[in-house]
Amino acid sequence: MKIAVTGLGAVSGLGWGAGALFDALCARRSALVDAPAWGSRGPAAMLPGGEQRLTSELALAAAREALEGLADRAGLAVVGGTTSADMRVAEPAWQALARGEPPDPERFVWPQLCHLPTQRVAAALGAGGLRLSLSTACTSGACAVGVAADLLRTGRASAALAFGADALCDTTVHGFGSLGLYDPAPCQPMSAGRKGLNLGEGAGALLLEPLEAALARGARPLALLGGYGNACDAYRLTAPDPDGRGAEAAIRAALGELPPDRVGWVSAHATGTPLNDETEALALARLLPRAWVSGLKAAIGHTLGAAGALEAVITVLAVARGRLPPDSGTAESAFPDLRLLPEPLDQPVEAALSVNFAFGGHDTALLVLPWVP
Repeated sequence: MKIAVTGLGAVSGLGWGAGALFDALCARRSALVDAPAWGSRGPAAMLPGGEQRLTSELALAAAREALEGLADRAGLAVVGGTTSADMRVAEPAWQALARGEPPDPERFVWPQLCHLPTQRVAAALGAGGLRLSLSTACTSGACAVGVAADLLRTGRASAALAFGADALCDTTVHGFGSLGLYDPAPCQPMSAGRKGLNLGEGAGALLLEPLEAALARGARPLALLGGYGNACDAYRLTAPDPDGRGAEAAIRAALGELPPDRVGWVSAHATGTPLNDETEALALARLLPRAWVSGLKAAIGHTLGAAGALEAVITVLAVARGRLPPDSGTAESAFPDLRLLPEPLDQPVEAALSVNFAFGGHDTALLVLPWVP
């Protein structure tokens, strides 16, 4: 079964809307700004104007945009991915507990459950199909897309909305800071002098349908979702396998029988942390030495559970428009074997990959192909 991507939605530090996000990336804009609300950790890619929204609200905004053209939602499945859910609501309860005050149990527990954004999105949009929630750290959004496609292929859904969403909160920011992963300056992924990551917030959403069903209802596909690769090297809790074997396994699974040299562009995970970038660079250079590579997190920050979905949205638009967004943030590349894309490139590609990695050695890859009428 061929899976069509027929709708996209996005919210990020670069604004509201998938098209606006893509255009801003191609214009080499960055949403990274000083973030005094999070202490002295470093820059972050917050919503424009410093507006504060919950993860559920970001997810719903992206989902509404993705579903604009779908009227019949009776069999629509919703698959959501998140890391922090609506934890920001729960933080005052934690603070009350630390002061010895009895916290409100509903505020203390419920907002932190990862299924909450999925339930709220499905209910608000009248989706009558399955509801699934995933929380696999920074691969959550990518996994949501892959699982949504599996629901279509197995006949468990007639259409599926996949999203990844995360809003910034104290727990997340200071948690990454405690691991020594936060760059106090704007991050420089894949650079020789990289020191770590900067966080961001946002949501990405994709509407997936069987190609024949999409064409029958008059939808115009943006692209096709090819394979989905998922692996776990389980090398360390917070460090990937230094040989990149898990990353390569996920990429190979996503490619299936497609020769690697057919891939023209890769949306890299490219966080800016020393271990992640080196591991990813090894895998990409070994398997896809001819592909252009762009890391996007110096423009939109590392959006955690939203990263895989947002970057999948960007990859679909790159394939649909035949325009490749440039790499962001890299100064002097530490990896000469990688073809980092220095400027926007108007070039159709036969295939593109979006790859994401997470704590615990979790690795994902999504293959996106052009749709030719």
